[in-house]
Amino acid sequence: MFVVHCPTCDSRSLLGVDEVEYVYNLAPGIISVSGTCPRGHPAVLLTGEAFTPREDPRVWQPSRWTRLVRHQRHWWSRLFDHNLPTHFYRF
Repeated sequence: MFVVHCPTCDSRSLLGVDEVEYVYNLAPGIISVSGTCPRGHPAVLLTGEAFTPREDPRVWQPSRWTRLVRHQRHWWSRLFDHNLPTHFYRF
């Protein structure tokens, strides 16, 4: 069973085993399934390994909480990591 979009009917329909006419292996990982929609119009579906979902290629960024903690850590370090006057170091 395949879900195909018929451009003539401008609708999606379910393509069963009876409506499939040809299955072509176009290239490694690309399969073309040709058939007819329930109203008799030709419909083609491309499927296969090349059309499977992959991992998200976008760059992962830390969450807002991580960035907030990093910002607060920077703020606290500026507050307490400054050079103290020398009279504090006498003892």
